Amino acid sequence: MKSLLPLTGCFLGLSLSSVHAQSQEDFELRNGRRIAAESVKPTATGFSAVVVTGANAQNITFTAKDIVRANLREPAALAEARTLIASGKLIAAISLLTTTEEELLPYRQVPGAWWHRALMLRMDALAAKGEAAAALAAAGAEELAGLPEESAASLTGFQDIIAKPIGSPETKIASLEAVAKRTADPWIAARAWLEVGNTHAGQGKMEAAVKTWLRVAVFHPAERDLAVRGTILAARGLQQIERPQDGLKLLDDYLNDHLASPYETTIKAEAAKSDPKRDTTPAAPADKDPK
Repeated sequence: MKSLLPLTGCFLGLSLSSVHAQSQEDFELRNGRRIAAESVKPTATGFSAVVVTGANAQNITFTAKDIVRANLREPAALAEARTLIASGKLIAAISLLTTTEEELLPYRQVPGAWWHRALMLRMDALAAKGEAAAALAAAGAEELAGLPEESAASLTGFQDIIAKPIGSPETKIASLEAVAKRTADPWIAARAWLEVGNTHAGQGKMEAAVKTWLRVAVFHPAERDLAVRGTILAARGLQQIERPQDGLKLLDDYLNDHLASPYETTIKAEAAKSDPKRDTTPAAPADKDPK
Protein backbone atom coordinates (compact mmCIF):
# COMPACT_ATOMS: atom_id res chain seq x y z
CA MET A 1 0.00 0.00 0.00
CA LYS A 2 2.61 2.57 1.02
CA SER A 3 4.48 2.18 -2.25
CA LEU A 4 1.45 3.52 -4.11
CA LEU A 5 1.62 7.00 -2.59
CA PRO A 6 4.82 8.27 -4.28
CA LEU A 7 3.57 6.81 -7.57
CA THR A 8 0.31 8.68 -7.16
CA GLY A 9 2.11 11.96 -6.58
CA CYS A 10 4.17 11.41 -9.70
CA PHE A 11 1.18 10.82 -11.93
CA LEU A 12 -0.96 13.53 -10.36
CA GLY A 13 1.80 15.98 -11.20
CA LEU A 14 1.41 15.40 -14.93
CA SER A 15 0.57 18.55 -16.87
CA LEU A 16 -2.99 18.68 -18.13
CA SER A 17 -2.44 21.71 -20.30
CA SER A 18 -2.61 19.74 -23.52
CA VAL A 19 -5.81 17.99 -22.44
CA HIS A 20 -7.63 21.15 -21.51
CA ALA A 21 -6.06 23.49 -24.05
CA GLN A 22 -8.63 25.82 -25.47
CA SER A 23 -9.21 25.68 -29.21
CA GLN A 24 -11.57 27.41 -31.61
CA GLU A 25 -15.17 26.33 -31.19
CA ASP A 26 -17.00 25.37 -34.35
CA PHE A 27 -19.50 23.07 -36.02
CA GLU A 28 -18.18 20.79 -38.74
CA LEU A 29 -20.83 20.09 -41.41
CA ARG A 30 -21.04 17.10 -43.73
CA ASN A 31 -20.43 19.33 -46.74
CA GLY A 32 -16.99 20.15 -45.33
CA ARG A 33 -17.93 23.59 -44.11
CA ARG A 34 -16.90 24.72 -40.61
CA ILE A 35 -19.14 27.24 -38.89
CA ALA A 36 -17.90 29.31 -35.95
CA ALA A 37 -19.90 28.31 -32.87
CA GLU A 38 -20.55 31.92 -31.89
CA SER A 39 -22.60 32.43 -35.07
CA VAL A 40 -24.80 29.35 -34.61
CA LYS A 41 -28.29 29.87 -33.19
CA PRO A 42 -30.95 27.21 -32.44
CA THR A 43 -34.21 27.50 -34.40
CA ALA A 44 -37.51 25.64 -34.31
CA THR A 45 -36.28 23.28 -37.04
CA GLY A 46 -32.56 23.12 -36.37
CA PHE A 47 -29.91 25.82 -36.52
CA SER A 48 -29.06 28.97 -38.41
CA ALA A 49 -25.83 30.87 -38.84
CA VAL A 50 -24.54 33.96 -40.57
CA VAL A 51 -21.39 33.17 -42.54
CA VAL A 52 -19.27 36.14 -43.58
CA THR A 53 -16.96 35.77 -46.57
CA GLY A 54 -15.14 38.97 -47.41
CA ALA A 55 -17.78 41.68 -47.77
CA ASN A 56 -20.61 39.17 -48.18
CA ALA A 57 -22.82 37.75 -45.43
CA GLN A 58 -24.86 34.61 -46.03
CA ASN A 59 -27.55 33.17 -43.78
CA ILE A 60 -27.54 29.37 -43.79
CA THR A 61 -29.74 26.81 -42.06
CA PHE A 62 -28.96 23.22 -41.13
CA THR A 63 -30.09 20.43 -38.82
CA ALA A 64 -28.31 18.12 -36.38
CA LYS A 65 -28.12 15.47 -39.12
CA ASP A 66 -25.99 17.86 -41.20
CA ILE A 67 -23.38 18.12 -38.42
CA VAL A 68 -20.41 15.74 -38.34
CA ARG A 69 -19.21 17.07 -35.01
CA ALA A 70 -19.37 20.08 -32.74
CA ASN A 71 -16.02 21.15 -31.29
CA LEU A 72 -17.09 22.96 -28.14
CA ARG A 73 -15.42 23.69 -24.81
CA GLU A 74 -17.15 22.38 -21.72
CA PRO A 75 -19.78 24.86 -20.47
CA ALA A 76 -18.79 26.60 -17.24
CA ALA A 77 -21.93 25.27 -15.57
CA LEU A 78 -20.76 21.67 -16.04
CA ALA A 79 -17.35 22.44 -14.58
CA GLU A 80 -19.10 24.01 -11.59
CA ALA A 81 -21.37 20.98 -11.24
CA ARG A 82 -18.37 18.62 -11.21
CA THR A 83 -16.90 20.64 -8.32
CA LEU A 84 -20.21 20.56 -6.46
CA ILE A 85 -20.44 16.78 -6.81
CA ALA A 86 -16.84 16.30 -5.67
CA SER A 87 -17.63 18.53 -2.67
CA GLY A 88 -20.72 16.51 -1.78
CA LYS A 89 -23.09 19.40 -2.58
CA LEU A 90 -25.41 17.13 -4.47
CA ILE A 91 -28.69 19.08 -4.28
CA ALA A 92 -27.01 22.20 -5.66
CA ALA A 93 -25.40 20.12 -8.41
CA ILE A 94 -28.72 18.53 -9.40
CA SER A 95 -30.42 21.92 -9.54
CA LEU A 96 -27.66 23.43 -11.68
CA LEU A 97 -27.53 20.45 -14.03
CA THR A 98 -31.30 20.38 -14.48
CA THR A 99 -31.18 23.99 -15.67
CA THR A 100 -28.15 23.33 -17.85
CA GLU A 101 -29.82 20.34 -19.53
CA GLU A 102 -32.74 22.55 -20.51
CA GLU A 103 -30.38 25.15 -21.96
CA LEU A 104 -28.45 22.53 -23.94
CA LEU A 105 -31.55 20.61 -25.11
CA PRO A 106 -31.48 22.06 -28.66
CA TYR A 107 -28.07 20.41 -29.10
CA ARG A 108 -28.93 16.93 -27.74
CA GLN A 109 -28.65 15.25 -31.17
CA VAL A 110 -25.41 16.99 -32.13
CA PRO A 111 -22.27 14.80 -31.97
CA GLY A 112 -19.74 16.35 -29.62
CA ALA A 113 -22.22 18.61 -27.83
CA TRP A 114 -22.56 18.59 -24.05
CA TRP A 115 -26.24 17.78 -23.37
CA HIS A 116 -25.63 14.10 -22.68
CA ARG A 117 -22.79 14.92 -20.29
CA ALA A 118 -25.04 17.26 -18.31
CA LEU A 119 -27.60 14.45 -18.05
CA MET A 120 -24.92 11.96 -17.01
CA LEU A 121 -23.57 14.23 -14.29
CA ARG A 122 -27.10 14.75 -12.95
CA MET A 123 -27.53 10.98 -12.91
CA ASP A 124 -24.22 10.69 -11.04
CA ALA A 125 -25.34 13.25 -8.45
CA LEU A 126 -28.67 11.44 -8.00
CA ALA A 127 -26.88 8.11 -7.54
CA ALA A 128 -24.47 9.65 -5.01
CA LYS A 129 -27.52 10.99 -3.16
CA GLY A 130 -28.87 7.47 -2.86
CA GLU A 131 -31.44 7.85 -5.65
CA ALA A 132 -30.13 5.27 -8.10
CA ALA A 133 -33.62 4.41 -9.38
CA ALA A 134 -34.25 8.06 -10.30
CA ALA A 135 -30.82 8.24 -11.91
CA LEU A 136 -31.52 5.20 -14.09
CA ALA A 137 -34.95 6.52 -15.06
CA ALA A 138 -33.43 9.82 -16.18
CA ALA A 139 -31.90 8.07 -19.20
CA GLY A 140 -34.88 6.07 -20.39
CA ALA A 141 -35.72 5.08 -23.94
CA GLU A 142 -37.19 8.51 -24.70
CA GLU A 143 -34.01 10.31 -23.63
CA LEU A 144 -31.78 7.92 -25.60
CA ALA A 145 -33.84 8.09 -28.80
CA GLY A 146 -32.12 10.02 -31.57
CA LEU A 147 -28.87 10.57 -29.70
CA PRO A 148 -25.52 10.23 -31.48
CA GLU A 149 -24.20 6.69 -31.09
CA GLU A 150 -21.30 7.71 -28.84
CA SER A 151 -23.58 9.71 -26.54
CA ALA A 152 -26.08 6.85 -26.20
CA ALA A 153 -23.23 4.39 -25.54
CA SER A 154 -21.86 6.59 -22.74
CA LEU A 155 -25.26 6.88 -21.08
CA THR A 156 -26.00 3.17 -21.25
CA GLY A 157 -22.50 2.46 -19.96
CA PHE A 158 -23.17 4.74 -17.01
CA GLN A 159 -26.47 2.98 -16.36
CA ASP A 160 -24.51 -0.27 -16.05
CA ILE A 161 -22.26 1.38 -13.46
CA ILE A 162 -25.01 2.59 -11.15
CA ALA A 163 -27.47 -0.28 -11.68
CA LYS A 164 -28.38 -2.37 -8.66
CA PRO A 165 -26.00 -5.35 -8.59
CA ILE A 166 -27.37 -8.73 -9.58
CA GLY A 167 -25.59 -11.57 -7.84
CA SER A 168 -22.45 -11.36 -5.77
CA PRO A 169 -20.16 -8.34 -5.30
CA GLU A 170 -17.58 -10.24 -7.38
CA THR A 171 -20.08 -10.38 -10.24
CA LYS A 172 -20.66 -6.63 -9.93
CA ILE A 173 -16.92 -5.95 -9.97
CA ALA A 174 -16.47 -8.11 -13.07
CA SER A 175 -19.29 -6.20 -14.76
CA LEU A 176 -17.74 -2.84 -13.88
CA GLU A 177 -14.31 -3.92 -15.13
CA ALA A 178 -15.95 -5.00 -18.40
CA VAL A 179 -17.56 -1.55 -18.74
CA ALA A 180 -14.17 0.10 -18.18
CA LYS A 181 -12.54 -2.05 -20.86
CA ARG A 182 -15.18 -1.70 -23.58
CA THR A 183 -16.08 1.99 -23.31
CA ALA A 184 -14.59 4.60 -25.61
CA ASP A 185 -15.44 7.30 -23.05
CA PRO A 186 -12.53 7.86 -20.61
CA TRP A 187 -14.86 9.43 -18.02
CA ILE A 188 -17.00 6.28 -18.02
CA ALA A 189 -13.89 4.10 -17.62
CA ALA A 190 -12.72 6.18 -14.65
CA ARG A 191 -16.19 6.19 -13.09
CA ALA A 192 -16.41 2.41 -13.44
CA TRP A 193 -13.16 1.99 -11.50
CA LEU A 194 -14.42 4.42 -8.85
CA GLU A 195 -17.44 2.16 -8.43
CA VAL A 196 -15.21 -0.91 -8.17
CA GLY A 197 -13.59 0.82 -5.19
CA ASN A 198 -17.01 1.59 -3.72
CA THR A 199 -17.97 -2.07 -4.09
CA HIS A 200 -14.81 -3.23 -2.31
CA ALA A 201 -15.55 -0.74 0.48
CA GLY A 202 -19.09 -2.07 0.80
CA GLN A 203 -17.60 -5.51 1.45
CA GLY A 204 -15.32 -4.12 4.14
CA LYS A 205 -12.23 -4.65 1.95
CA MET A 206 -10.86 -1.19 2.57
CA GLU A 207 -7.29 -1.79 1.44
CA ALA A 208 -8.54 -3.08 -1.90
CA ALA A 209 -10.89 -0.09 -2.10
CA VAL A 210 -8.07 2.39 -1.46
CA LYS A 211 -5.90 0.80 -4.16
CA THR A 212 -8.75 0.98 -6.65
CA TRP A 213 -9.67 4.59 -5.84
CA LEU A 214 -5.99 5.50 -6.28
CA ARG A 215 -6.09 3.79 -9.67
CA VAL A 216 -8.59 6.43 -10.79
CA ALA A 217 -6.31 9.26 -9.69
CA VAL A 218 -3.18 7.67 -11.17
CA PHE A 219 -4.42 6.36 -14.50
CA HIS A 220 -7.19 8.87 -15.27
CA PRO A 221 -5.74 12.27 -14.26
CA ALA A 222 -7.42 13.98 -17.23
CA GLU A 223 -10.83 13.19 -15.68
CA ARG A 224 -10.09 15.73 -12.99
CA ASP A 225 -13.39 15.52 -11.12
CA LEU A 226 -13.09 11.74 -10.75
CA ALA A 227 -9.38 11.92 -9.94
CA VAL A 228 -10.25 14.26 -7.08
CA ARG A 229 -13.07 12.03 -5.90
CA GLY A 230 -10.76 9.01 -6.03
CA THR A 231 -8.13 10.92 -4.03
CA ILE A 232 -10.66 11.98 -1.38
CA LEU A 233 -12.14 8.48 -1.07
CA ALA A 234 -8.65 6.97 -0.80
CA ALA A 235 -7.75 9.46 1.95
CA ARG A 236 -10.92 8.56 3.87
CA GLY A 237 -10.19 4.87 3.39
CA LEU A 238 -6.67 5.29 4.77
CA GLN A 239 -8.19 6.92 7.84
CA GLN A 240 -10.44 3.91 8.35
CA ILE A 241 -7.49 1.53 8.30
CA GLU A 242 -5.70 3.71 10.86
CA ARG A 243 -3.35 5.47 8.46
CA PRO A 244 -4.64 9.04 8.76
CA GLN A 245 -1.24 10.64 8.12
CA ASP A 246 -0.95 8.80 4.80
CA GLY A 247 -4.41 10.10 3.95
CA LEU A 248 -3.39 13.67 4.74
CA LYS A 249 -0.21 13.24 2.71
CA LEU A 250 -2.28 12.10 -0.24
CA LEU A 251 -4.38 15.29 -0.05
CA ASP A 252 -1.29 17.47 0.45
CA ASP A 253 0.41 15.88 -2.55
CA TYR A 254 -2.62 16.67 -4.67
CA LEU A 255 -2.55 20.32 -3.61
CA ASN A 256 1.19 20.60 -4.23
CA ASP A 257 0.89 19.05 -7.68
CA HIS A 258 -2.16 21.08 -8.74
CA LEU A 259 -1.49 24.64 -7.63
CA ALA A 260 -4.24 26.13 -9.81
CA SER A 261 -6.76 23.34 -9.37
CA PRO A 262 -10.45 24.30 -9.30
CA TYR A 263 -10.74 21.61 -6.61
CA GLU A 264 -8.34 23.30 -4.18
CA THR A 265 -11.10 24.36 -1.79
CA THR A 266 -12.64 20.88 -1.91
CA ILE A 267 -9.34 19.17 -1.08
CA LYS A 268 -8.52 21.66 1.69
CA ALA A 269 -11.94 21.19 3.25
CA GLU A 270 -11.42 17.42 3.21
CA ALA A 271 -7.99 17.75 4.82
CA ALA A 272 -9.46 20.00 7.52
CA LYS A 273 -11.81 17.20 8.59
CA SER A 274 -8.77 15.21 9.70
CA ASP A 275 -6.74 18.20 10.84
CA PRO A 276 -9.16 20.94 12.05
CA LYS A 277 -6.29 23.39 12.67
CA ARG A 278 -5.59 23.64 8.96
CA ASP A 279 -6.28 26.78 6.96
CA THR A 280 -8.96 26.06 4.36
CA THR A 281 -8.61 29.42 2.61
CA PRO A 282 -7.63 29.02 -1.07
CA ALA A 283 -4.14 30.27 -1.88
CA ALA A 284 -3.97 33.78 -3.32
CA PRO A 285 -2.92 33.93 -6.99
CA ALA A 286 0.74 34.69 -7.59
CA ASP A 287 1.75 38.25 -8.39
CA LYS A 288 2.01 38.48 -12.18
CA ASP A 289 4.70 41.16 -11.93
CA PRO A 290 6.72 40.51 -8.79
CA LYS A 291 8.87 43.40 -7.62
